[in-house]
Amino acid sequence: MSSFSVRIACLIAALAVVGASCGATDPADPDDTSTTTSTLGPTTTVAVEPSPPVRVGVDVDAQVVTLGVLADLTGPFASLSTDISDAFGTYWDVVNASGGIDGWTIRIEIANTRGDPTLQEEAYAGLREEVLAIGLAVGSDANAAVLDAYIADDMLVVPVSWYSGWPFPAVDGGVVLEQYTNYCLEAMNAVDFATEQGATSVAVVTDVGLYGEDAAAGARAAIDHYGIALALDAGGIVEPGGDLGPVIRSIVDSAAEWTFLATSPAVTPQIVAGAAQAGYAGSFIGAAPSYDPRILDAASAELFAERFYQSAYVVAWGDPSPGNEAMMAAMAEAYPDRRPSDAFIVGWNAGITMRTVLTEAIRNGNLSRSAVLAAANGLESVAFGGSAPDQRYAGLPDRFVTRETAVYRPSLERYAAAGGADQRLADPGSTTGSVLAREFTVGGATEVAGFTSPCVSLEGIAGP
Repeated sequence: MSSFSVRIACLIAALAVVGASCGATDPADPDDTSTTTSTLGPTTTVAVEPSPPVRVGVDVDAQVVTLGVLADLTGPFASLSTDISDAFGTYWDVVNASGGIDGWTIRIEIANTRGDPTLQEEAYAGLREEVLAIGLAVGSDANAAVLDAYIADDMLVVPVSWYSGWPFPAVDGGVVLEQYTNYCLEAMNAVDFATEQGATSVAVVTDVGLYGEDAAAGARAAIDHYGIALALDAGGIVEPGGDLGPVIRSIVDSAAEWTFLATSPAVTPQIVAGAAQAGYAGSFIGAAPSYDPRILDAASAELFAERFYQSAYVVAWGDPSPGNEAMMAAMAEAYPDRRPSDAFIVGWNAGITMRTVLTEAIRNGNLSRSAVLAAANGLESVAFGGSAPDQRYAGLPDRFVTRETAVYRPSLERYAAAGGADQRLADPGSTTGSVLAREFTVGGATEVAGFTSPCVSLEGIAGP
């Protein structure tokens, strides 16, 4: 990751993290070997067995902490994952340029897993003795495959995965620090939006694995809540690289007024365009990971502008908020010739969360993995400056889980007027073409949904 000077003084101020000042002991010299209670909120606990403090990924003399990133740089979610990873690295470049965290500098080690569980295991094995924590880890199934190792290593992980099990310490062992809402509740909000538009029938089409199964469970629950027709249940059947013909024909045959998709951005345009060409007349709404604004460069751009809506966890590039403006200024400085991406804010906000944790651990005088994990589990909330709903952690998951999502729709006219694919981050008024269709909202089904267990288990079986 390249370092750069920050020209805008207010950008440094926008990155400030407010934390209580604790003891002034050496954070690299832990001596607490007592049993720790790991929590994601003060009333939800999971016991962590006592073990000697492990100081890995910490250079005491140079005051450097190393974080790992497990990214999908060449797999089905590569376009989004690359933008997320680059924004995460840029966030730390800005922090380091402003003095780091109480003088401590953060460096990043990245491994490409292609979103594959086996490669995730291999990549983690290569990083685990080099890093203090995993600042980003892409993929629900990929993270599930390595979960036991994370737990054994006391390894804090911020996932690029919105599986509904991550808020539950009984599921993740208290090592996964989730961001935003989850696939299940997001899908409920998506169906709620479709009913607002008059839908009386919805088709559900999602990927295999935890992402697709979790989203499908939420969509089914909302369809049942609103008493509308489940015109097609193709939840958890879309295989990466598989034949999409049967799925497309099923959507057409269903005659559903709306289709909910939880697929990859590589597959989404194939389904949308294929169904429309085969005679499907309905509209589409996709889960946040299903859409990449680069779809507007394809031949199906007009179709997307007319009939596709995108669920979102964060605001779009260009939307006004202090958090977004800080991110946009930094990304334009670091990558002036890159094109805009709504995914940048995801990586930036992951940096905010990890900085909050590390600041607490440093000021507590303990940079062992167990102490960093305890600092994360003691968080009550993290603020994102309006770029996303503030993240809550205190209490039981049913109380703190983020339930609100936004809905955007692509505007081809706005995208083209700003220069389309030729836009640069440094250009004033650059945009991905994502226009707000519904502000962050908790839908009716989501509001009343009890959240006392994951919507699906780690094995993909529906939970109670």
